[in-house]
Amino acid sequence: MKKLPLTPVQITPHFDLETFMILSGQRRISGDHAQEINSLWQQLFTHLRAYRLGQGKGYILIYLAPEAEQILQKKQSADTEQGHNAPLVAHAMLMAALLEAVPEASLGTCAPVPEPNKILKNSLAEVGLTFSNAGQLSVQFGLLTKLPLRTDCEECYLKSSCPKKIMEGN
Repeated sequence: MKKLPLTPVQITPHFDLETFMILSGQRRISGDHAQEINSLWQQLFTHLRAYRLGQGKGYILIYLAPEAEQILQKKQSADTEQGHNAPLVAHAMLMAALLEAVPEASLGTCAPVPEPNKILKNSLAEVGLTFSNAGQLSVQFGLLTKLPLRTDCEECYLKSSCPKKIMEGN
């Protein structure tokens, strides 16, 4: 069974209020709300995982472990503003982690999803994840993309059903 070597990537993404505000569509937040968001960030950070798959050309995998999903579900079930914003904090964390792990990435670019294959699936199984034939990871908050990073839409396995392209009307 062929697999790519997995190497843990040490990342410590910092909370970027501007990114969070872009994702949430908010123009202002109170100091108390910012502290709540930062507190959630710290909770989620302990469940952030990142791996490089392969050497040279390969992949970067960044995700929040299932325990983080439980934290987020609990926040969302509270039906408060913090609960509403909880998934956005998770998305902001993944974006910040990608920017740290792959400096050539930027906020305006995508991380194209690679085509699922047996070697990639076997490699992801080493960290307890599955990668469906539809290009979805088995975690709610995660990303997998090729290295070196190419942000070309033609590289993306999901190009025909891309939410970003659908929203842009392309």
